[in-house]
Amino acid sequence: MLYNIINYNIIFKINKSLKKGIKSVGGRNYLGRICVRGRGNCLSSAKTIYRFLDFYRRIDKRGKILNIYYDSNRTGKIGLVLYENGLSSFILLQKNIRILDNIYSGSNFLKKNINIGDSLVIDKIPLFTVLSNIENKPYKGGTICRASNTGALLISKNSSFGVLKLNSGWQLQLPLGCISSVGVVSNKWNKSIIGKAGKNRGIGIKSKVRGVAKNPCDHPHGGGNGKKSKPLHISNAWKTVFKWIPTNKKRIDIIKKRLYKNIN
Repeated sequence: MLYNIINYNIIFKINKSLKKGIKSVGGRNYLGRICVRGRGNCLSSAKTIYRFLDFYRRIDKRGKILNIYYDSNRTGKIGLVLYENGLSSFILLQKNIRILDNIYSGSNFLKKNINIGDSLVIDKIPLFTVLSNIENKPYKGGTICRASNTGALLISKNSSFGVLKLNSGWQLQLPLGCISSVGVVSNKWNKSIIGKAGKNRGIGIKSKVRGVAKNPCDHPHGGGNGKKSKPLHISNAWKTVFKWIPTNKKRIDIIKKRLYKNIN
């Protein structure tokens, strides 16, 4: 197999070519008008780097994990892979994968033993296997179960479709040609305490302005002389009531979750 001893100069060159700097726009469109409220501008937020990930993984080659990284744009960890033919890419990592582990990416897998991190079509994956980074349609790229500590269970297959059960209780019916990775996405999410306002500004989140402190043209709670309290029926800026809505799950919603959800 390639590279028993890692050359860190090669890793640095590969890493540099697969990433790009992101400029924050503060929730504004090309006209400079705010479309998404509460976003910080490029001066207040920290510098972020976008790394191009391979969500397709149809190269039909074995590769070796050269390094593991934390990515600020997603909750799961990513890994740098070097394949047998010399190509390299970032991929979304699954749990219990370490540096110098071997993985397979592609659809022409003939061996019986499947390891965690391998990417295969659903047709060649045995039943009751936990999957992640799952394609919605063949050759579309992984779109399902990409957050940290998420996965779907393959519960049944027929001649043309496979059925996956998600954490939410929905059951998805997908074509057998869709590709997916074996295992749960790494980096179990921990509830971190923000602690101070400056940390939120570094993430790119602005502090909110109260509705009663605005003008009548900006918010339904605005206007008036001096201080005033919230009205009886609290609403948001678009005049829709958003409090005191029942949150208990109805019985029909629980029944719906047991049905198949076709997303083709």
